[in-house]
Amino acid sequence: MITTRTTKLAALLAVTALTAAACGSSEPPSLFASGKVSVGTKNDQPGTGVVHNYKFSGFDITVAQQILKSVGAEPDFGIVPSEDRTAVLADKKKDLVIATFSITVDRMKELDFAGPYASTYQGLMVRKNDNRIRKPSDLAGKRVCTWPGTTSATTLKGPDGNHIAVYEAPDASSCITDLKTKKVADAVSTDQMILYGFTQENPDLKVVPDITFGSANHYGIAMAKGHRNDCLKLRDALREYVTDNDWSHDFTTSLPSIPAADPTWETDFKPRVETIDSLSCRDTPRT
Repeated sequence: MITTRTTKLAALLAVTALTAAACGSSEPPSLFASGKVSVGTKNDQPGTGVVHNYKFSGFDITVAQQILKSVGAEPDFGIVPSEDRTAVLADKKKDLVIATFSITVDRMKELDFAGPYASTYQGLMVRKNDNRIRKPSDLAGKRVCTWPGTTSATTLKGPDGNHIAVYEAPDASSCITDLKTKKVADAVSTDQMILYGFTQENPDLKVVPDITFGSANHYGIAMAKGHRNDCLKLRDALREYVTDNDWSHDFTTSLPSIPAADPTWETDFKPRVETIDSLSCRDTPRT
């Protein structure tokens, strides 16, 4: 005969087991729970992420503010070098990284991304009065500067970069200095979006519009694995953002040099919703 006490004990044990199983399979607390989110970003890329007088500005900064506002949080910005973007997430030193961080198949295995929030091809920047480089073949034997933690050097060393003398400086600022020194670098190569930003603070430099390398780079909001629900919230907020007028307004405010040089800038730099769905919150791209 089963007593009432036995029945109650069995029910309690069942509830306890279910609770334990739920806790074991649940995600950690939301990154947005406190209302403050630590965000790693760049400090040396005018137009995308830069610091002047202790104030962060640029399109990455605006994207962080706009998207996090949609999920009820606000960013607490900190500087992260390109080569440390994955490490600061893995080591839980930052909740998110929004730092012109391209979504790649290899990076998707380690991190989750919501994005892209912008897309761009790799390009080339030269001194404004230097007209020697107009087409890819003109780069044969030229010294082209890149920096660690990006895909730029790898792309230039591929089929598109035959006969280019690629070298890496410590960071973006060093490449800019080398280019201005004239005898050190003939050109700087990274994503066109970043290069156009550099020209806004360096009017003696220019982007070569007809030279691009590789496939499009898609910038994403990166986070450590294990926060898929948070990632999906960011994805949904981002989808709304790029389909609203706010994206175009914010982009042209941060990077006025791009619409001034490229009449099809929205087509070239604005991501499609289909691409966001394909790359967001996945371990591999959806095909």
